[in-house]
Amino acid sequence: MEEKFCGVWGQMREEFLKEKEPELYKSLVERGKLEEYLTNYQVAYSNRAEKMSEKLSEERGVTEELYQNDPLEWILQSEKIQEDIRAKLAEEIQK
Repeated sequence: MEEKFCGVWGQMREEFLKEKEPELYKSLVERGKLEEYLTNYQVAYSNRAEKMSEKLSEERGVTEELYQNDPLEWILQSEKIQEDIRAKLAEEIQK
């Protein structure tokens, strides 16, 4: 069976299921529901990541104005926000 790319969040969840919930993983595979399950995870967590990014950017002052005045700082802060989001969501996915 060929695996399909389901995005970073779906892949994280799949790894979690394989390691920590093998019976659920096996059941999803046997019922042909794994791809749908992982795709739903990917969509949900992509949406959460986008909303979190917007909120954190606003809270931290990572704005278009910052980009215009100090593009390097904007890049550094944007990367930090993405790292924080990845860490937070990865923690949730592993539950």
